[in-house]
Amino acid sequence: MNSLTIVIPTTGRDTLERASASAWAAADEVIVVHDDGRYGAPGLARNAAADQVRTTHVGVVDDDDVLVGEVYRRVTLDVHPAAPMVIHTMWHPELGPVPRPGWPIELGNVGIGFAMRTEVWRALGPFIPGPPHSMVGEDFELVRRAMDRNLPIALSPEIAYIVRPEEHRWPSLTAT
Repeated sequence: MNSLTIVIPTTGRDTLERASASAWAAADEVIVVHDDGRYGAPGLARNAAADQVRTTHVGVVDDDDVLVGEVYRRVTLDVHPAAPMVIHTMWHPELGPVPRPGWPIELGNVGIGFAMRTEVWRALGPFIPGPPHSMVGEDFELVRRAMDRNLPIALSPEIAYIVRPEEHRWPSLTAT
């Protein structure tokens, strides 16, 4: 049976409780990695959770985002079972829906909202390949590696998470 872990890196922002509650609405397990400065970037904090994941699928979310739980879970586990990776559509305060329909899957058109089979996450390797530890595109690096290997990637047909919801009004937090 498929199961899902959500990994949340955090520096202890006041939005963590909200992000964690939304993750529990989608996942069987939530792992919060507190970055006290040792990791240097969210991707490195996410890497620290890799050995703790015991589920068939893993997703990542930032500590200031809110998942649309039922959509995130359904899309991750059921929409395209042959695809080892799902890119979730996010609602961004300035950009609206990302990825935008018809736009290519590239840096700047994919948010951190993706999930994948756990064995694929481990096979693709760490979020950041090594120094220098730049945060620009560090989350897209795994997507790029999956594309380089010609792995099937499914694109969420629905908004599955909201970036910084306090900064805007989103159309709906319910599945359509």
